[in-house]
Amino acid sequence: AEILARKLLAAEPDNPDVLNGLGLILMAQAQFGEASHHFRLALEKFSDNLEYRENFMRALVASARQSVKAGEYADATQALRLAVEESPERLDVHCHLSFVLSQSGLHDEGLKIAEKALKIDDGHPHPHDVKGLALLGIERTQDSIVSFRKALEIDPVFLSAHNNLGNALLKLKDHEGAIEHFRCVVKNDPENAQAFNNLGLVLADQAHFIKAEEKLRRAIAISPEFAEAHFNLSRVLLMQGNYQEGWQENEWRWKCQNFPSTWRDFPYARWRGEPVRDKTVLVWSEQGIGDEIMFASTIPDLLADGAKLILECGERLVPLFDRSFNGAVVVSRKNPPNKLILQAQVDYQLPMASLCNYYRNSREAFHKASGSYLYSDPNRKVKLKNRYLRPEKKPLIGICWRSGNPIAGEERSAPLEHWDKILLQPNCIFVSLQYGEVKAELEAVKKRTGVEVYHDENINPLTDAEDWFAQVAAMDLVISVDNSTIQVSGSQDIPTWVLLSALPEWRFGIDGNGHDWHSSARVYRQTNESDWKPVF
Repeated sequence: AEILARKLLAAEPDNPDVLNGLGLILMAQAQFGEASHHFRLALEKFSDNLEYRENFMRALVASARQSVKAGEYADATQALRLAVEESPERLDVHCHLSFVLSQSGLHDEGLKIAEKALKIDDGHPHPHDVKGLALLGIERTQDSIVSFRKALEIDPVFLSAHNNLGNALLKLKDHEGAIEHFRCVVKNDPENAQAFNNLGLVLADQAHFIKAEEKLRRAIAISPEFAEAHFNLSRVLLMQGNYQEGWQENEWRWKCQNFPSTWRDFPYARWRGEPVRDKTVLVWSEQGIGDEIMFASTIPDLLADGAKLILECGERLVPLFDRSFNGAVVVSRKNPPNKLILQAQVDYQLPMASLCNYYRNSREAFHKASGSYLYSDPNRKVKLKNRYLRPEKKPLIGICWRSGNPIAGEERSAPLEHWDKILLQPNCIFVSLQYGEVKAELEAVKKRTGVEVYHDENINPLTDAEDWFAQVAAMDLVISVDNSTIQVSGSQDIPTWVLLSALPEWRFGIDGNGHDWHSSARVYRQTNESDWKPVF
């Protein structure tokens, strides 16, 4: 049929019926983008034809849905903007566009489109739902709950609003309320993969990891290509110490819309565990600086297997990695890539965290790799140690009390008001390792306890990793909450006491006072959320 339609179109390129017919054939083959092109051409020839217009709209919406499923949100947005322009009175198109904008992180614009949808029909649940989604994205959680509840007042079984309201309640740590709404979705739609994924998240947030794993596996069984469910499962598995399957599931991170790193599209084969002796392997770092430092613990294993290493990392870490990984070519991450990469005859490449599939796939593998793997500048270390000790010869204790994590920073941070008994320990010199502005907090400590915590204004971890590592290396002991400081101390085998919130990240596991990633770390865990007193 398509061949015949194209022959007819070649003979009569301006025939709107042929253009429309070819569009319908392409729709049947799920070629929605090309179908919308032909429907649009038909409309240009016969703009008053309602059938052509409806087909054009159907193709644009279908094309947008197809793009969303593939994670191509820019293409979906483009198709839906065209649909809104073509039919500004269509409620469904406005709502769909608002949803896609929110999924793309453009929450403010998504909110504006939702408001327009409400002007079309505020008696329908959909515009209230997408308004709530946009509000949730801009951290107006309470306002989002109002919108979701309004949608459910209009239609008590509007499942999208139940899912979204559950997520909003989870954000407020209302676990029981969240579960109620997710279960409502599952009851009415037993094949709703998103609801099972969300149930897995809320159960994980309650530290019910076995039950969370069950729900996430159910989501994947329903929707095998559901990247977020795979990635969430990976964190639950890693939390339980199931490293082998956990790292395999972690590979789905690259297909997740909100994953914070960008895939480096190098034209080299992906390394999948083949022998690497005398092979040139390009490893490129990902995620934040703390992750770069932690995952770098696998680099000595790769070198020990005989690889010729090219390591691409954040610019701050280049001199440190260059010193620590003898024989490696270390370059900073740039676009376009460093010429040394392009000039090398690279055999394999892979992101740094993916090395864990081969070198950290069991607890025994972690234990074999214990000890230091990064080395600060020894001259800087000695200079700083002498500066802090002054004429005294007392233990240097580095402290860090605040997390800068944008999501969990508050619950991980242990304000200095809790530290008084530690800071009053005799015969110690305390040094602030905290990045950011700390002057007012340290002045309050001195006024309250009489203890002066040394703050070196010449050290800025956010700009100079060499000074940062040397400062931490000068310490006899580091006491810190969960932030990148413990990666710096642990990677250098400095004794480290980690103050851990009740629900820590996957890298700390469920229990125990050890830390698989750093053998020099001892973990002190909260038993009750937000209660630091027993920890101290």
